[in-house]
Amino acid sequence: MATLIRITKFAGPAAGIGALTLGLMHWFLNISFIGLHIFFGAVVTLALLVTGIVGLSISGLRVMGMAAVALAPVVPLFGMTQTQILVGDLHWLIRVAHLLVGFAAVGLTERIGERYSQIGGQTAGMESVSAA
Repeated sequence: MATLIRITKFAGPAAGIGALTLGLMHWFLNISFIGLHIFFGAVVTLALLVTGIVGLSISGLRVMGMAAVALAPVVPLFGMTQTQILVGDLHWLIRVAHLLVGFAAVGLTERIGERYSQIGGQTAGMESVSAA
């Protein structure tokens, strides 16, 4: 599990930076790479879901794990439907909300990864000792 967490700790934020960059390019410069933006968003969502599932299996991470598993379907659902919400002059509010949901997903992924590094290594060490 430690290797999986290390991968998600890298892939989630890296994809988040990619999605943020492409989203801002679309928003401010009208340069659109929406397909690639969606791919990066999917990577962020998968990293969030994986870290959330791992978090559910460790007693000190269960609450954050539940939050991650609950947030994971919100990210793509909100991303795919945002163009239909509050169309008009106030649509910028939905764009900001989309940005904040993305930040929350990346931040929660990183937070679970950090907490796993602090307490998950001790749990994994105990499992390997008891298995011997």
